[in-house]
Amino acid sequence: MGESSNRWIRPTRRDLVSAVVLGAVAAPLTYAASARQKQENEEPLVHSEDLGLELVQWSRKMPPTPSFPARIDAYAAYDGGTTCGTASKPGVVDVRNLILRTYGNRAWSIGHPCTGGVSEHAEGRALDVAFNAYSRSSRKAANDFFWWLLRPDSHGNRHAMARRLGIMYAIWNRKMWRAYRPNEGWLPYTGTSNSHTNHFHLSFSWAGALRRTTWWTLQ
Repeated sequence: MGESSNRWIRPTRRDLVSAVVLGAVAAPLTYAASARQKQENEEPLVHSEDLGLELVQWSRKMPPTPSFPARIDAYAAYDGGTTCGTASKPGVVDVRNLILRTYGNRAWSIGHPCTGGVSEHAEGRALDVAFNAYSRSSRKAANDFFWWLLRPDSHGNRHAMARRLGIMYAIWNRKMWRAYRPNEGWLPYTGTSNSHTNHFHLSFSWAGALRRTTWWTLQ
């Protein structure tokens, strides 16, 4: 049997204050209202393109990165969900595993049912991972990940890992980065899911979701 499109791993209290509603069927991450409460007297902060300037004095924890040649993928174009097929796509599973190995076990979600309409989640090519923007340590971990994802590589390629992984867009802490509008950086986001202050979201191109980008083909 293939891997389930949704699996729950119990997060630590330090990393996730909000309660996750578990169900017998795959469903989106559900967060309690307590996630909106401030912790450690911290406001959720997002700074510039790397989301990490308030923490530059801290060492960054980032996923291990293979050595790549200068050749790199083009930015992912927008290709929104159109079908229902919730099985987790292999590239999304790989990125989930990479995040959990680097930042520890926490709640996550990939495939969502189509009851609320089609989306990248409904196609198994979107990933939610629980991080809490109101906790300094959890916010730092998420910011470290996005620093790694969007920094230039040694060849000067901008947003290098996002392009190699086929990331189409990312949402975190009331901000959204779009690969199809990369020069605009992080823009304000006021959509659903509590503006993504207690998890971040990654949507993948089909090439990234199916392991057809250079993260996989050049390793």
